[in-house]
Amino acid sequence: MPEKVEMTNAEISGGQATSRRKFMGYIGLAGAGTALVACSPKDRPTPPTELTPAEKAAKQDLEILNYALVLEYLEADFYRRFDTGDLKGTLSDARVKEFAKELAVQEQAHVDVLIATIKSLGGIPAALPKFDYSSLIPDPSKLNDAFFLQLAVTFEPVGTRAYLGQAARLTNPALLAAAASILAVEANHVSAIQELRTNRGENTKPTRMTDIAPQTDLNNTAASSFDPNFSPTPTLLWKPLTMKQTLEIVGPLIVK
Repeated sequence: MPEKVEMTNAEISGGQATSRRKFMGYIGLAGAGTALVACSPKDRPTPPTELTPAEKAAKQDLEILNYALVLEYLEADFYRRFDTGDLKGTLSDARVKEFAKELAVQEQAHVDVLIATIKSLGGIPAALPKFDYSSLIPDPSKLNDAFFLQLAVTFEPVGTRAYLGQAARLTNPALLAAAASILAVEANHVSAIQELRTNRGENTKPTRMTDIAPQTDLNNTAASSFDPNFSPTPTLLWKPLTMKQTLEIVGPLIVK
């Protein structure tokens, strides 16, 4: 087994306010700064027109799509780096290499679909952030097949549960169907990774049933409590992650 990937509570929460602003800014929820109001009443801007219920619903859908896009950017970047990027040389098992390649392609496909959907709805896709994995990979020299799979099996459940957390908030039925389709793919990724880890003898708890992976039964978002070992078969029904909970996990990986 690779050395367990851990972060302290201080590390995961360090710069939390800054990470929140960055993350929310990327998904379009931070809000633009308001203009200064002149002293003269006649110079004050006209109050914005109140959005109709339909406009509010469309705005909420776009915010959720951009939220999903940032998460897909993260996963696509992670797998790309191990497939064709700077971390490619750290993998040696042909099965693991193929897995990184396939997931890089699939996650990029999710990115492309989300960007196209956002544009088709008249929205502006979130910009591609820069990512820093040093908090999860403090020593790249220790990277290997097992370490890669351990990281992957902590990322994938986060994406699955993040989609589930927003499903009820989508107002457009067509978008809900598309999100459900992506969620199913992400859940399949979780099972596939765990099956490969089990076959390689790296999953030490292949009978552990959980609905909060990658977290332990403590169910907090501190990376120091993440447990990558659980059943590769469909487990209990997934518990959703809110945007706030997702931020606590992935926010520290986003730089600007």
